[in-house]
Amino acid sequence: MEKIANFFHQGHHDSNSQENFSHNHHGNHKSPEFQSNPIPPTKIACEDGVLDVCLLGKDTLGVCSYLKKEITVYDITGKKLFALITPRFPQYLDGITGGMVFSDLDENSVFKAAFPPSNPREEMKDVEMVPKKKEKSELKKKLNITGSSKSSEKDSKAAKKQSKEKAKSKEDEKMEVDNENPKVEKESGKLNDGTGTADKEEKKRDLKEETVVGTGQWIPKGVHTTKSGDILVCLWNGQREEKSHGKVIKYSKMGKELKEFDSHNHRAFFACPMYVTENGLGDICVSDWNKKSVVVVSKSSSKKFEYEGHKEQNDEENKFDPRGICTDSFHHIIVADYWHHRLHVLDDKGHFLRYFVYDNIRGPTGMCIDENNILYVGELGGKSVNVIKYLK
Repeated sequence: MEKIANFFHQGHHDSNSQENFSHNHHGNHKSPEFQSNPIPPTKIACEDGVLDVCLLGKDTLGVCSYLKKEITVYDITGKKLFALITPRFPQYLDGITGGMVFSDLDENSVFKAAFPPSNPREEMKDVEMVPKKKEKSELKKKLNITGSSKSSEKDSKAAKKQSKEKAKSKEDEKMEVDNENPKVEKESGKLNDGTGTADKEEKKRDLKEETVVGTGQWIPKGVHTTKSGDILVCLWNGQREEKSHGKVIKYSKMGKELKEFDSHNHRAFFACPMYVTENGLGDICVSDWNKKSVVVVSKSSSKKFEYEGHKEQNDEENKFDPRGICTDSFHHIIVADYWHHRLHVLDDKGHFLRYFVYDNIRGPTGMCIDENNILYVGELGGKSVNVIKYLK
């Protein structure tokens, strides 16, 4: 049985890499072994392109799909259990004890919900932990009475400008996903708005969510729950090119801001953080859509490394395009390369180890991993979740 060092892509080998395989997070002195010829993944067919996927317990998956006001729930054998209906557009999600958290692009908020839900199609009762829009509007009017008309007019113009920039960034993002996933059915009759036939209605349940945090003008993207129960949230300012800026904030389960990962020595870590995870060492691992890189920051807020793709993939025509990211029990970092339909495997110091390439995976996006190191990889283009056993 061959060891992992024999499976580096094209003989790539780092003398420091083998040292990292001498132990896992339990302290066992055992080297992991990759599948020499990875077996074809088991596919879980989904109705739409997958943006993100998470584990909801040991044998249940939650899936966020593009342009759907729901989170679809499957068992790990591929059987669709039901759809959790929400008035929002869930984009990214992760499991928490007794439930899930997800980000909503439309309202710039992060929500949490209990799982499993109790009864099918109960009347929705949102629990708001921040002021509602109407209350905010009335509050703003009261505050404006005490200010000068000139100040009010200036603030109004600034708000309108910011609102237009936000709307443009969201439209640009929508166009980006449309271009990546041209097969998405956009007809209004085919979008899931919570209505359907009686047969479909039996498999729908209302999602009772509550707001964990509102992110203001920052657009929330990837979310991840740490082992301690805190919530990591990727935030983006909605700008493009050199104006693009992002950060990752750690919140408590009740929504209190605990720590901000933004910059070190006046150097910004992120431009547009998209997916986030935490490894067994407490490092924050982030895929950055704008920088086309994986950025890893220590729990003390110092940058450990930045991975920009394998050296053979650094030309403009073959640029690394990182999306979903997760880590296994050996501290490997596994990241989806969207446009090249493959997965990159790194060690915890950022050394490239190998690719996983599967001919029938198209546009890998969000991913998660279970305690047995089984990967669940969503496809935006292929409309499925792939179950992958990559270790022997």
